[in-house]
Amino acid sequence: MSTPASPNTTSPFRTVAEVAGFLRISTRQVRRLIAHGEITVTRFGRSVRIHERDLMAYIGRSGKAA
Repeated sequence: MSTPASPNTTSPFRTVAEVAGFLRISTRQVRRLIAHGEITVTRFGRSVRIHERDLMAYIGRSGKAA
């Protein structure tokens, strides 16, 4: 399975918009998943980022294939 990393980025953290594009859902739906605790986030100040391992864990639990 390929990771949602963009070619110019080496960071394992993804934005809400990047995760939404990878999962092919809206950013609003990603934020709902975060609010319900289905996707774990890391906060950097006011910024919210999703680590690739947390995204892959969510995919594994939900059966959501990109």
